[in-house]
Amino acid sequence: MSKSKFVLLSVLLAAAPLVSTAFAEEAPVAAPQDAPAAPDAPAAPEAPQAPVAPEAQTPAQAQSPSGEEAAPQRDPAHPYEIQYFFADFQRFTIGSVVPDRYRTKKYEIVDWKTRNLPAPEEGSNWTYMGGNYVLISKADGRILKAESGDIFYRQ
Repeated sequence: MSKSKFVLLSVLLAAAPLVSTAFAEEAPVAAPQDAPAAPDAPAAPEAPQAPVAPEAQTPAQAQSPSGEEAAPQRDPAHPYEIQYFFADFQRFTIGSVVPDRYRTKKYEIVDWKTRNLPAPEEGSNWTYMGGNYVLISKADGRILKAESGDIFYRQ
């Protein structure tokens, strides 16, 4: 093996642990102790702030560290009810209008009792979207209620 190939291989193998841990959310990646710091490198990041108690959070603070919106707390009386979900690469909430495909007979759930769902209200029906059960209005296709797909396994 030539010297240049050996050096290139050594560099790649030495950098592998840095690359594999660079995307970990738990702890920031630190440079190896024996590696010299670059002269124009930015200063070390500040220590992370202490978490704020949920009851003291403002709406802006109620986000996960990755910037995603925090999931709302579930009502213990209705543990499978959800306020939003994702289907077809789109976010749906209560009041959203579903695509026409989910309003067809093919997607209509008739055996709602078998799936542990409450009876649909007059003028509505259950459909299945993105792994969740969704109660939609037959007139305009608006979402009236959404239940997690896990309700099917309720004992």
